Amino acid sequence: MSIRQLRTLVAIADGGSFNAAAQRLYITQSAVSMQMKALEVDMRAKLFDRASRPPVLNARGWRLVDEARQIIERYDALRLLASTSTAGLTGSLRLGVIPSVATHLLPQTLSRLRADHASLRIQVQSGLSPELAFKVESKALDVAIVTELERLDPAIVFEPISKEELKVVIHNDLARGSIADLLRAHPFIRFDPAMGVGRLIDATLRERRMPVNDFMEFDSIETMVRMVKLKLGVAIIPVGLFSFGSADELRSIPFNPPVHRRIGVVARRGMIDAPTVRAVTDAFKFFATASRTAAQVRSRKKQ
Repeated sequence: MSIRQLRTLVAIADGGSFNAAAQRLYITQSAVSMQMKALEVDMRAKLFDRASRPPVLNARGWRLVDEARQIIERYDALRLLASTSTAGLTGSLRLGVIPSVATHLLPQTLSRLRADHASLRIQVQSGLSPELAFKVESKALDVAIVTELERLDPAIVFEPISKEELKVVIHNDLARGSIADLLRAHPFIRFDPAMGVGRLIDATLRERRMPVNDFMEFDSIETMVRMVKLKLGVAIIPVGLFSFGSADELRSIPFNPPVHRRIGVVARRGMIDAPTVRAVTDAFKFFATASRTAAQVRSRKKQ
């Protein structure tokens, strides 16, 4: 049994046929067939129902697929570990980040990683949490920083790096009454519901039976805050990674009880403790903690 045969077996399971696996692995269909026959000989068991055309995995084959995935993950993690040098990490890493992290945490994190691991090449993609999690699951990305998802595939792991409180943000001149009063009285500047935080906000409003007057919809915290500064409406945003700086004209009001969103790292189970993934996770955690602490200090000074 070889790691190549196991990769081919998993490719058949994912693609649905020998031909699909051959296309994914850039080999011929006959090479796929030969590898699977050799694997069956090594396992001393039939893994495919060849009465079907094309052949399909039988129950024993599907059980082997689950084990093969774990072996492949551990093998890839060992290869990363073996490539680690005392002078820093080497190789490449494909990283996905949600937009708010790309704006507020990514620059300093990449700067630190470059200083500590000059030979580590990091490729970055931005996207929404479900999309990035799917890319990690399908191995199009090695790791991603996302908002915690309601459902997570068993093949991947979520490790929290930061928690942010959702608050109502409004101009001081308009801040009169309860949160429910403010949401009724002023146009609502909504987060894009395709984003994880947008869905969390919508769920919070439904649970607390707080109607809003929809006005505008954005996927950028900065844009929403600019609209609020111009007294164009009221918004609900996560406060933590993002801060208002010296925007004394704004007031942020917490829900009671408070509402939070969690941001974290997603990676495949066999990769979460790989040296490169761990280095990225630790760097993001460091700057998320620093950003949250700085925001708390600014908040206390304002009071």
